[in-house]
Formats: sequence, structure tokens, C-alpha cells
Amino acid sequence: MSISLADLLFALVIFQLLMLSFLLFTSKGRRTSNTLLGAFFLSICLNLADVFLFRLGVYFNYPTFAGWGNSLPLVFGPLLYFYTRSVIYKNFTITLKWLLHFLPFFAFFLITEVYYLAQPNDIKESILKNLASQHLAPAFTYVSAVVFIQFFAYAFASIQLVAWYKKTSSQLTSSPLYTNVSWLYSTLVFFILVMVITTLNSVFAQTALAKYYLFIFNIVILAVLVFVIQVLMKALRQSRFFAFDEQELRASPSREITDPVERQEKEQIVEKLMLYMHSDKPYLEPELSLAQLAAQLSLKPRALSEAINDIRQQNFFDFINRYRIEEATRLLTNPEDKKITVLEVLYQVGFNSKSSFNTLFKKYTGITPTEFRKNQEH
Repeated sequence: MSISLADLLFALVIFQLLMLSFLLFTSKGRRTSNTLLGAFFLSICLNLADVFLFRLGVYFNYPTFAGWGNSLPLVFGPLLYFYTRSVIYKNFTITLKWLLHFLPFFAFFLITEVYYLAQPNDIKESILKNLASQHLAPAFTYVSAVVFIQFFAYAFASIQLVAWYKKTSSQLTSSPLYTNVSWLYSTLVFFILVMVITTLNSVFAQTALAKYYLFIFNIVILAVLVFVIQVLMKALRQSRFFAFDEQELRASPSREITDPVERQEKEQIVEKLMLYMHSDKPYLEPELSLAQLAAQLSLKPRALSEAINDIRQQNFFDFINRYRIEEATRLLTNPEDKKITVLEVLYQVGFNSKSSFNTLFKKYTGITPTEFRKNQEH
């Protein structure tokens, strides 16, 4: 049995996913999120291990053990979706209701395993030979399509949840670090692309393009290896993430107020808020949240959020960060210390990320902080 470079790459990916799963299962911190992500990687690892053993020809000597990982793609979607929920909702727990999402996996696994194991060895060997030569029954293509649709449904739901988080978090926190979920979005998009390419590759294997099957499959494996190393390990070090209690995700968008009494009440809240913003400058606190500001004003968070949305026509994130940028422009225009740097300014006004500061400064002023400072010097 000869092992090619592609096989070594395959084995490396499997080992990497196995180790990453182990680290997640044993790590401290957000146990539910880490466990779900570990289970996601472990399911991919086991599925690839099954394919790897098949590629090496092991199952031709032991046909009874073949195919045990074929059903695992049915857990990819649910695990990815539950991981997304566990990251966003700090009170997320796995309940019996959630376990129902794994019924398709258990049902398909039992049906296929019972059917396969009931076959005599010569039939099992025939099935394996057909798989090796890509001579697949139409039912295999139909099942692959169902698995793809199931995964895509969960992945799409996950992306919608991330988009909702990004929109809602701007109502509840002022820190750009907490609203940055690009790593989670990238993870979802990447695995959707992997699933799409893998499925299409299986379909093409039934056509004249079958000769490219292994090449494309190896490219996908290499992509998984690179992605896990460069992107996901960075995501795992993402210590700043603002998880919500599910009840907090009820912030309403701005609307037109028709009741004069309601408008007067909200205008009074905004007036109280504006006085506090000028006198105490709470926006200088980098991690200021809606709940914290509401507590300082002896208000309910929802009442404060609605007042800002309906009267100021802003969300909480923009409301606070505009104050920070205004303070930054003041410091850059008339600094007490003429040698103060842009980096020192961004920390003074409540930012803790240079990229976030530059992005929001340009969003609100139209130019970068460096360009603004140069304009002041002329």
C-alpha cells in the first residue's frame, strides 16, 4: 500500500481537526460554545477519517467496517447553527428540543448501517468497488442533494442570526470590538463553499469530469487545512465578544411617534441623557453598554434605547461613537499637549482599536484622523 503526498495531507488535516476538537473539549471559558465547535470539528474529522480509510483500501480487506462515517454530514449543519446560537446568546443551553435536530442523522445511520451489514461480503465488496470507480446509484446523488439542502438551510439560518446580531448589538453596546463578527461570518461562508464544492464534485464524478474528482477533493482538503490554521485559530482567541441574553434582543428600530404624551416622555429622557453626556462624558468608557448607561441614568434599557432611536433617529452604537469622534476632533484641533499622537487620542476618547477608530472617524467626518490632523496644521 503506497501513500501519496495527497494522503499525507489528508492525514494531517484529520490529525489537526482531532487535536483542535480535543483542545476545545478540554478548554475552559464558554463551555457550551467550545463543546459544540469541538463536536463540529470532530464530526468532520471522523467523516474524513472514514473517507481516508476507504482511499487507502483498508475497507476492501475489512468490508464490514466501511461506511460508518457516511451519515456524519447530517450533523454538520445543526452543530454549526447551535454553535452560532451559543456564541450570540449567553444563556443558550442544549435541551431535548434541540436534540430533535439530530434525528435525521440517527435515522439515516441506523437504516444504512442495518441495510449494509445485512448484505453478504460479496455484495459489500461490490458496493465498495462501485464507490471506488465512481459508479454510484442514482439514490446516492439524491441523498447527497438532501444532505446539501439540509446543511445549507442551517448555514443560512446561522448567517441570518449573525446579521441580526450585528444589527442588534449596535442597539446595546458602543464597542466596535463587540460588534465585529467577521470571523464568525467568514467561518460560515467558508464551510458553505466547502459543502457546495464537495457536492458539485460528487455530481461531476458521474460525468466526463470524473478524472478531476480527486484533484478537486484534495484542493478542498488543503483549503480546510489552511483555513483552520489561519482563520479559526484566530477566532478562538477572540476574547471580546458581546453575548446577549435572548430577552435583550428586543430592541425596536426607530419609528414615528404619533402620541404626544409618549413623545414628550421620550424627549425628556433624551434631554436628561444629553445633559449627562456633556457633564459626565460616559462615552469615554471603552466598553460602555446600553444597560450600563441606563443604570447610570436610573432608566430601563429599553426605554433609553427607544428614546435614542425615536427622537435622535440613531442606534446606541452610532449615538455614543459620534460623541467619541467629536471629542477626538476637538483633541486633534486644539490639543493641550501639542505632541499628542493619534494613537493617544483614540485611547483617550474611548476606543481600544486603531482600525475601529480609523473606520468610524472616516465614516463620520469623511477623512481619516491623520488627514484631519494634517488639515489642522495648514
